[in-house]
Amino acid sequence: MRQFDVYPNPSVRSREAAPYVVVLQSHFLAATPTTVVAPLLIDDDRSAYSEASVKIVFGGERYVLSIPELAGIEPSRLGRRSGAVTEYDYEIRRALDRLFTGF
Repeated sequence: MRQFDVYPNPSVRSREAAPYVVVLQSHFLAATPTTVVAPLLIDDDRSAYSEASVKIVFGGERYVLSIPELAGIEPSRLGRRSGAVTEYDYEIRRALDRLFTGF
């Protein structure tokens, strides 16, 4: 499991609006009992979007990576990797900075 890998959302309750989650935590912290993820919301032009969010195209579909909704989850709940969004590295790191530092 590497940073910016994408997995199916394990939450049945939120899967309709957020079919995937993105790993935000560095793979260098693999020994921790949880990993930090954020949901990929379907971009329906009504999804919550802020300066701490990132518009992403994944699998040919438009999503919003909602970083303010990050959560810790046990890696065993994530299932099989669906892909990665490493091409959005800069935008994701910038949104994380906005969330934690305000800049």
